[in-house]
Amino acid sequence: MRTETDPTTATGATAEAAGAEPATEAVPNRAARWAGSQARRTGDGARYLGAWLGHWASTADQSGDEIRRRIVAGQLEAHNERRTDAEDALTAEIKKIVRLEEEASDGGLTQAQRGDLTFRREAARRLEKSLNEMRKDRFRPVQPTERQIARARSLGRLRRGAALLGAATATGILAFHQPFAALLGLLAVTGLAWWTGTHPPRLTHRPIPEDLLLPELAQPSSKSDAKDQASEAEGTEVPPGEASDAKEKRELFRGDTGKPFPLREVTDPALAAAGILRALVAEGLAVGSVTGVTAERWGWRAEARLTKGKPADLVAKLANLDVLLGVRQGGVMAQPQKSAAATVVLRIVTSDAFDPMPTHPAYPPRSNSIKNPMVLGPSMDATPTELTLAGQNILLIASPGGGKSAVIRSLVDYITSCTDAIAWDIDPTGRGFGPLRRLAARKAYTPEDIDDALDDAIAYAKARAQVMDDDVDNWQVSDESPAGFVFVDEHPQLTPKQKTKVIDLMRIGRKARFTVVLASQDATADVVGDAVADVFGIRIMLPCRKADVPLVVGSDTAISEGWMPHRLTPSPGDWDLADAGCFYIIAPGLSDPILRKATFLDAVGAKQRAVERLAAGLPALDPVTTGGSTGPRPEAPAVLAALRDAFASEDAECLTLAQLHTHLVRADPQRWGRWDNRTEQDRLREVGKALSAELRRADIDLSTVRLDELDGGPRGIRRDDLHAALRHYT
Repeated sequence: MRTETDPTTATGATAEAAGAEPATEAVPNRAARWAGSQARRTGDGARYLGAWLGHWASTADQSGDEIRRRIVAGQLEAHNERRTDAEDALTAEIKKIVRLEEEASDGGLTQAQRGDLTFRREAARRLEKSLNEMRKDRFRPVQPTERQIARARSLGRLRRGAALLGAATATGILAFHQPFAALLGLLAVTGLAWWTGTHPPRLTHRPIPEDLLLPELAQPSSKSDAKDQASEAEGTEVPPGEASDAKEKRELFRGDTGKPFPLREVTDPALAAAGILRALVAEGLAVGSVTGVTAERWGWRAEARLTKGKPADLVAKLANLDVLLGVRQGGVMAQPQKSAAATVVLRIVTSDAFDPMPTHPAYPPRSNSIKNPMVLGPSMDATPTELTLAGQNILLIASPGGGKSAVIRSLVDYITSCTDAIAWDIDPTGRGFGPLRRLAARKAYTPEDIDDALDDAIAYAKARAQVMDDDVDNWQVSDESPAGFVFVDEHPQLTPKQKTKVIDLMRIGRKARFTVVLASQDATADVVGDAVADVFGIRIMLPCRKADVPLVVGSDTAISEGWMPHRLTPSPGDWDLADAGCFYIIAPGLSDPILRKATFLDAVGAKQRAVERLAAGLPALDPVTTGGSTGPRPEAPAVLAALRDAFASEDAECLTLAQLHTHLVRADPQRWGRWDNRTEQDRLREVGKALSAELRRADIDLSTVRLDELDGGPRGIRRDDLHAALRHYT
């Protein structure tokens, strides 16, 4: 039996069966094509992002004009900061002045505060004047060159490259410690790349930021202005007439325009040159230029070239230049140049010229030779002042407070550290070498002793001259035959006869190496006569009178040549050293008028050195010089012999006054036992007074001191001090 099938149904079933396979394959193909297109889009986006990062890292997004404007903006910011700083300083100064004036109205200011008020008023006036000039001075940009722009771009690349490297390093560290966060970041970056695939960034110069569109930062409108500014940036000179700014600058340095101003706050050499030139022109000096301006640790050094007149004309104006340039009295120094008559070296001191000051050299006992140079101190140019003392007569001139005693102490300190030199101490005032007095081979403080010492010194010089062979020009100094230095302090107080002896010794002593170190408060003709110029090989001028300078230098034109110790300020007291110790010097190898300063040895250090050198032993004159023998030494006075016996019986480095009294009573009970019935304190006080009187009466340089190394710090005498006093006695 045949079953018939519906044709419609049969046909549909056949079609469904035939089309089942193609319908199943269409879905994966479409998905693959879609995924491929998204991957390509993401890849394109990643390339776009990479190109954008490279564009940004290479600063290609910044135009040359933007970089130029940034450089000029830095100049504008510095210009405005200087003015703001000046305004803040003026405001602060005014506040201090108002406070001081309020206190002054109540009568509550000390003398020092009143001086401070005057100083601050003057400082405020200068600040206000400087600020007004700054406000009038418009901002003049110096346009950067192509080389400077390229350099700024390179620095930008380095900064951005460092930023990218830092970001990559931080991302790697985060991915290592926080994988989940790294996954989220990767998804975010992938999404950004996918979006960028159809929104590629434009790799062009960005618009210049609005804060860089100021008129002050604009490109110069004319080629001549641009050329002028570029030339200033490169340090080249623009020919006259090509640029107004360059012309104005040249006129400034010629001194044709503007007024002088203080240099104390100036830091720019060009501005300092302008100030110096203006001050010189204001004083009517014909100055062509001021060149070689250099900043020193103490102020400014410059060279002024005169077109008319003489250097003496400039030197005569120094006091006025102090005021115009705002420095202290004597702060402007001039040194005419012998090699160029029209050139004067100027030194403008705006701060302490010798700060920091080197310490005084350490000279161990018997460590030097008088034939080697010593260093007396530094100069303004930071070079040491080296002196060879052997065979030199030395002159020191200083007003009271000028530092003469300090220089004498430095010289004695060096001489007594030598194995081939001795020092004699002649001083009519009795002060002598002070803490170094015990190192003197001979002391003379009374008129009789001074006469005897000068007579002996002349005799010794003559004795050496007589025994020198014809082929010997100068006495040969050695440890066995030392050089002698006769220090004569306070020369004006000597008698006329003694002054004549001093000159005689200076005349004959040089070849015999028995010379004079003469110190005085002035150098007028009646003090040193005409012996200065040709006898003193070393002449040291500390703060002194103007009339002394030509006499010491040996030239009527000394001041116009730059020798200006008279412009130094002596110390009024320990509270203000002023220019004490500062000096000018003429010596072999030292002939330029440059300010110098002696190092300082304090009294405590000097006394300690004296003790050490006495213990090590000092040189003595040779028998040939003294006439065949050094002469018998006198017997020690009774009081000194008693003290010597006390130390001989006691094995100690020092003895207290109580211990010494015991031995003194044994030596002379009637003299030293008068206070036994008194209290311990009264007895020791009377013993100390009597002992000091006995030592003074015997002209013995010895006294009791406080023995801090013992409990309670009692007074007594040290063994070293006693030995120093005994060295002249048997």
